Amino acid sequence: MHLFAIILPVLLGVASAIPTELNARQRQERDVEMLYLFGIPGISSSGNTANFIGRGTPGKCQNFPSFVKGFTQANPIDGFTCTLYFENNCKGSALSIGPVNPFRASGDHQGSDPVIESWKCSRISKGNN
Repeated sequence: MHLFAIILPVLLGVASAIPTELNARQRQERDVEMLYLFGIPGISSSGNTANFIGRGTPGKCQNFPSFVKGFTQANPIDGFTCTLYFENNCKGSALSIGPVNPFRASGDHQGSDPVIESWKCSRISKGNN
């Protein structure tokens, strides 16, 4: 009986540690840097400093904050490929960008370009070559 009273709390402690470790990893996946935006109108930056760093959960749709009304360049962070959508909630027309094909706006902006409203990035899977 005494042995059971000692073993039971130990077993319960090990069982409860596993979900905590899983929850910690899931929390880390929710705040992953995946996308850099440069050249947002009205926001000054110097050199290669990003105006916006897109953070979130890989594979989940994110709407851009209201201050992002355009940008001149979008680069996915190494290890990611991203899709930029022209409507909120990852709907409508889209552009896919990756490490070798980042987004760079054309030079002749007259204020009539469509605004990209949302984005989704996924990890690049390492395939067998």
